[in-house]
Amino acid sequence: MATVRRRRTIKTPSRKVTRKNANKHKRKVNVIGNKIIRENWDKKATLRQNYARLGLLPSLNGVTGGIEVKDEEELMENEQKSLEELAESLSAEQGIIQRDDAGNIINVIVGKVKTPEELAEIMERDIAPVKAKTDVVRALERQAANVLKVERHASDGEVVWAAKLVEKYGDDYEKMFRDRKLNPNQQTVGQLKRRITALLA
Repeated sequence: MATVRRRRTIKTPSRKVTRKNANKHKRKVNVIGNKIIRENWDKKATLRQNYARLGLLPSLNGVTGGIEVKDEEELMENEQKSLEELAESLSAEQGIIQRDDAGNIINVIVGKVKTPEELAEIMERDIAPVKAKTDVVRALERQAANVLKVERHASDGEVVWAAKLVEKYGDDYEKMFRDRKLNPNQQTVGQLKRRITALLA
């Protein structure tokens, strides 16, 4: 008759320490996505190392740990530049507190009240395109630029629906939104405005 421990291992064989079970966490990443990335992927390197070599970011939220800081002065300079850029986008109620390693407050940046003209200027600023640093990124950009855009064609029913709404309410999208018969899906004011301008353009 088998002991209790023996019976338990028979019930759950995955608890046995075998070479297969011990090496489960060492599985290689199998890249099945983009062809360009798949061709340039180094299976012996980690995901983070591969992304760094290809010129990509593994996370948009920045580094949280596990990477050695190369040049602290350069890092501080970049941090100061990003703080100045961030200070421009702050509203009157917002602020940034800068602290040292001990937790003491070094600097307090408070947002200014912006006039509508200043806000419009900020919104209209052109974002400078960043030049691709690696061949892989250049190839990915070329691939993204050559994607075929699929145009959405409106059905006859949609055009008739939009025409009925415009005929009844004109430019008053608020009243269109409240009409339960002509707007049974209760599309919002913004959705109605976008759809009608697209359909009747």
